[in-house]
Amino acid sequence: MTRVIQWATGVTGMMSLRHVINRPDLELVGVRVYDPAKSGVDAGELCGLPHTGVRTTDDRDALIAADADIVLYMGKVETDTPGCFRDVCDLLASGKNVVATGSRFVHPRSLDAGLADGIESACRAGSSSFLGLGLYPGFIGESLAPVLARLAAHTTHIGVREVLNYSTYASHDLIFNAMGFGHLPDDTTPLLSNPEYAAIAWIGSATVLTEALGLEIKGYKGYREVVTTPRALTVAAGHIPEGTVAAMRFGVHVDCGELTLSVEHLTRMADDLAPAWPTDIGYQVTFSGEPDMRLQFVIGSEGQDHAEQGCLATAMHAINTIPTVLAAAPGLYDLSTIEPYRVGGR
Repeated sequence: MTRVIQWATGVTGMMSLRHVINRPDLELVGVRVYDPAKSGVDAGELCGLPHTGVRTTDDRDALIAADADIVLYMGKVETDTPGCFRDVCDLLASGKNVVATGSRFVHPRSLDAGLADGIESACRAGSSSFLGLGLYPGFIGESLAPVLARLAAHTTHIGVREVLNYSTYASHDLIFNAMGFGHLPDDTTPLLSNPEYAAIAWIGSATVLTEALGLEIKGYKGYREVVTTPRALTVAAGHIPEGTVAAMRFGVHVDCGELTLSVEHLTRMADDLAPAWPTDIGYQVTFSGEPDMRLQFVIGSEGQDHAEQGCLATAMHAINTIPTVLAAAPGLYDLSTIEPYRVGGR
């Protein structure tokens, strides 16, 4: 039985918690929460399941000292990068393996060599392993695009794109503070208003893809485009006033010499906004060359919320990777370096 700590209980973390509790091969031994109102609650009660006997805690150090095999880390790395990396390093040094979601964990070295060095040092100290993953980023470009590359004779460009409607996504911090919805177009307060920050959000994904294909990044540039709404919108995360940002696309263009890559995210808060932009909901991988290829991948059937189902897929990606991370030698891994994993405990 694998002993698991669920770290953070946001949208994705809550889905992960439910599945950890229900998996016969996993034993929940701890839950990290940030809201004091959630602290001390039975983990089952928190996520709508029968009581487990495991109570949540906002005591970071208590969980670092706890006995567990692996931590499913889903803290807000986009808005608190130093704090989340500090958490992960302390967990790894304590002897726990870590699977982490969030764009900044997908390839830490492309973000900051010092942060990657810290993880590697912690892995040595704790004889533990670390893997960052997700869905987008963390799966579509990193895992699907290399498989499609097996069919290519010659390629000049690879494009990876996510198109979603985020009107049902309830994270106020991500939607407003990080991405910048509901702000004026020239407001520099949101994190993603900076094109360099937009590049950082996706360069890890692009780096894992290039490493899987044996390519070298010669240069890259981030970008962000926005469209305002002609009417006020009320969405799950809050209120978006008329004349403020309600659709955006941001990403990174990467020069690999013999070919170029683009990795981007396109989000609307209403389907009729930015009609000139791509509109097919889901994930698209395209190859330009011999032959041209286009893969359209949709998570969630008709009637299901695509954003919500994407969060579920992210949670399951983390959970299903547990056996491979536990079997790996100590160290820092990404999806181009870890052995292909099997889905265990089903």
